[in-house]
Amino acid sequence: MGKRYVPKTYKNRRLLRVILGMIVAFLVISVVLFLILFFLLEGYYIDGQLDIPLLVDDPG
Repeated sequence: MGKRYVPKTYKNRRLLRVILGMIVAFLVISVVLFLILFFLLEGYYIDGQLDIPLLVDDPG
């Protein structure tokens, strides 16, 4: 007796897993980038304003 093939016995959710994986990866990357920028720019806050020397126009 051989095994008989029953179509769609197990639903293939490959596309759903790929999409959910991409969403989770995007969220993780976004949080990591936000935290990196937050801690890198933390030292440039002066009186509640962001003061980055490279971005300040020098009227020289």
